[in-house]
Amino acid sequence: MNISENQFMRHTLVALFVVSLAGCSMSPPKPPAVQGEYRPVNRAITNQQTAKTKIFDYRFEGDIVDALPALREAHPSLIVLPPEGMASPVTVKINLHGTTLEKALRAIGEQGGGNADVVWNPANKDGGDQAFIRFSRTINNRGIQ
Repeated sequence: MNISENQFMRHTLVALFVVSLAGCSMSPPKPPAVQGEYRPVNRAITNQQTAKTKIFDYRFEGDIVDALPALREAHPSLIVLPPEGMASPVTVKINLHGTTLEKALRAIGEQGGGNADVVWNPANKDGGDQAFIRFSRTINNRGIQ
């Protein structure tokens, strides 16, 4: 090796070292921290978890406003709040087996279409689950909208 080959090898090694350091500094950011309840899907459900997530059957056919009080019969911890907005008749027909509160509320809301939504506030340490119907049409000082 002569001097120029020696300098070329030295510069190549330095360049490779710098590139490898730059690659380490440009690694992707860490994923965001998990918030809320941690529920691994690969573990068996314990009795404590099943008590927390009550499974029940729910059948109802009638007006959407009456669907929530009927759901309260199957899930007594549900607190039903009065509907919001200008009530209009919306017929729902639901037949769910082995469902949860969230799935039942979602099924009611899906059948509300563009006329009514189900609003759900999950249970926390201060109280039980709360739900109410919000109709699209509202009454205010300008009339029905």
